[in-house]
Amino acid sequence: NNVTRGEKSEVRRQKTEVRGQRSASQLCFLLSAFCLLLSAFWCHRYNFSKATMTKQPEEGKIWEWRAFGALNDTLRETVQAYPVRSGILDHHGEDIYLIAPHSDQNVKLRRNANRWILKLKLLVATRSRPFELYDESADFTYEFPMPLDILKEAARLLEVSLPDVALSTEEFPEAEFVKALKNSTPAAADIWVSKTRSQYQFENGWVELADVSFAKRGTQSLSVHSRNLDVVKEMVERLQPGDEMKPMNYIEACRRWG
Repeated sequence: NNVTRGEKSEVRRQKTEVRGQRSASQLCFLLSAFCLLLSAFWCHRYNFSKATMTKQPEEGKIWEWRAFGALNDTLRETVQAYPVRSGILDHHGEDIYLIAPHSDQNVKLRRNANRWILKLKLLVATRSRPFELYDESADFTYEFPMPLDILKEAARLLEVSLPDVALSTEEFPEAEFVKALKNSTPAAADIWVSKTRSQYQFENGWVELADVSFAKRGTQSLSVHSRNLDVVKEMVERLQPGDEMKPMNYIEACRRWG
């Protein structure tokens, strides 16, 4: 009988352990599910997932030199001799730039598949113009509908004051987001731009060629990018773009031809 009671006690102990393990597993599963749902909520409300981008955003501070004009055959062939970067070849896209009178910040809506996202490309330094330093990240891309705090951030970058009606609204679909900035003081303009871009990799940087269509003009763009300013300067010197290419960024180009 003593042996029997001991065996029964051991069986009860094992059953208790099994129930405890099951409860712990269930709790871990529920916590994991909750974390996934919470992550999905914040990604949807504030940031656009990098995994769904047709072209991944750059990450970090990057120096850029850009010019617009007519690309001659020699220049194009020189650039195209470099390997294609990250499969970006004849990549077509559409942007809506928000252009304000007193700001050179790059604030735009970018078409991604069948919807638009907001993309901020932060201008950090211009002291070495025509070489400019930008800060880029997937953290600066946002999905619509847009919460009011992100609209306020866009307005701050553009140096405009939002209308009172916008400040009493919680979320903005694409059209209402653009409308709020167009009705700001001073008013921002929405400039539609179509681009077909290709990128080519060289050591410590890349070059981009683009066919670009503005409302008033179709043109071409050449740009050089690197985390190192000297690398950008050396590549521009090597390419010798010539007088046909006029250095300017997209914001200035939008003001001229949008």
